[in-house]
Amino acid sequence: MSRTYRIPDLVARCPRKTHPINDNLVTLEEEHSQWVDSVPLFGERECAGCKSGQIPLFASCCYPTADSEALHAVVAHMNALIFLDHANDMASTEEAEKNATLFLSAFDDPSAGLASPHKFVKLISSLASRTTAVISEAHRVDCRQANTAFARATAQEALDRQTTEVDNVKLTFNTYIPTRRKSVAAPVFLVYARAINGLKISPELLDDTTVKALELAVIDIFIISNDILSYKKELKGEGVVHNLLTILMQDPSTACLDLQHAIDYAANLFNQTLDRFTEYRSKLARDDPQLQAYADAMVDLFVGVIEWQLASTRYNVFESDEDRFNGIMRL
Repeated sequence: MSRTYRIPDLVARCPRKTHPINDNLVTLEEEHSQWVDSVPLFGERECAGCKSGQIPLFASCCYPTADSEALHAVVAHMNALIFLDHANDMASTEEAEKNATLFLSAFDDPSAGLASPHKFVKLISSLASRTTAVISEAHRVDCRQANTAFARATAQEALDRQTTEVDNVKLTFNTYIPTRRKSVAAPVFLVYARAINGLKISPELLDDTTVKALELAVIDIFIISNDILSYKKELKGEGVVHNLLTILMQDPSTACLDLQHAIDYAANLFNQTLDRFTEYRSKLARDDPQLQAYADAMVDLFVGVIEWQLASTRYNVFESDEDRFNGIMRL
């Protein structure tokens, strides 16, 4: 018999998006499905797995006003990140480092990677080539830095996993968060938020303490919401070592005695982080339309990713409409 847990209504606590969902979703889903079926490297299992992720829904929720070309770029980049993450999920430290390096080289020169005999490089290169029209020269350095941080973080997680298995070292909240802030991939999609909305924010302004604090709040919202809503999926795949709820239950300083207590603790962290976002958003210069538009795009992004996680069969948080209405997760 399954046990039930209360999941907080995260979306209800969030600000409103600029637009509910992108009007191109249906077409994007059809085109993505056709692309998946056309990839010669995919067998039946890979095709089913790729489609079940519902990445077009992710892009359409997070970028509700983007055009078709931009949506395709987001879908391609998200797929590439997922493929790297999956490749490194069970990899040794050495294999994970190699995969991270191959991933970055594929994005650095997609055309060269398309000719590679290495299947992973060829796949990532084909996806990377779809992003170049959207990630212009103005955003390329930022995108490269975000990609690098994500790739290296997946390799670090492999090392953490190995250390945990060999030395029985348990992660704490304070050791988990710094690496998770890199592996959550939110910085990559913050770059897309600027690129898609045509924002020309100077490097100096992006380094402003208020803007940095806003971006960090978005990253933390990604972490907390993802780890609450992906716990069920990760539990089935034995991947809960790197999950906030697991960390909260094993860290003596948080005193979470069971999963429901950890969910409630994480929900409180989520609310605190939203308050932090609201506070720093109010400090932005009101006479700077670029910064105001960036803050709006951040809201679209983090609310959109929560909407996607709740709706996607990739996470399957709720088993029925009744459970969804009541916020009940069954394990």
